[in-house]
Amino acid sequence: MSQLFSFQGRILLGERLENGKPGKLEWVGNAPSCTLSIATENAEKIESFSGQRLPYGRIQTSKKATIKLNLDEILPTNLVQGLYSTQVKTEGGAITSELLPAGLESGDIIRLDNPFIDEESLIIKDSAANPITVDKTKFIVESVSAGLLKIVNTAGLVQPLKASYHFTKRSAFTILSQTPPERYFVLDGVNTENNQPIVLSLYRVRFDPAESLDLINSEYGSLSLSGSALLDTVNVNDPALGGFGKLELKAA
Repeated sequence: MSQLFSFQGRILLGERLENGKPGKLEWVGNAPSCTLSIATENAEKIESFSGQRLPYGRIQTSKKATIKLNLDEILPTNLVQGLYSTQVKTEGGAITSELLPAGLESGDIIRLDNPFIDEESLIIKDSAANPITVDKTKFIVESVSAGLLKIVNTAGLVQPLKASYHFTKRSAFTILSQTPPERYFVLDGVNTENNQPIVLSLYRVRFDPAESLDLINSEYGSLSLSGSALLDTVNVNDPALGGFGKLELKAA
């Protein structure tokens, strides 16, 4: 039977427990590519007795394993990992008399404090002693998603203007607000050449922030991650586990 290989499968990331085992795992969604790279660093000795300065000795100074992972889906777990985020959930609600910037003129674009607003609920009043409700012909809602308003006409209005509106619940992912914990990595895979299952486990993976997050492009976007596998001082003492991870193949 051919021993050629072409792997595909599901990648799961989760917490590593103190006993070296995985805790709760989460599927990262479609991952079109994932590469494990293993390398050593070496120090060489060049001899000085032949007159040709030839290699005379070589010792390993370190060993390392790195992983690169492309993610197709903006799942919460991927955003927290890639953006070094804290996920902040906000329930929907109502805002009353939110102050808009002073000195607004025709053509100005301003942003409300909350995104995902309900346009039908939006009411703008001025700051007169007896506040006037601003006619909706004097402003345009340019984006309910971003909460963007364009001022058309401020004639006869006392500023600052005040906005009242409803907004829907949302999740925010604050950028570079924390360093995510180490991850336990599992590839639940299959060799598509012969349909045999394979499993790859890495016990301690520390990911860097996302190398890139496609924001505007003409095709599907992706989130690119890279990180290092670290020595697991618990599992290293078990010869069946090793200190970094293991690749498991089903016996024939």
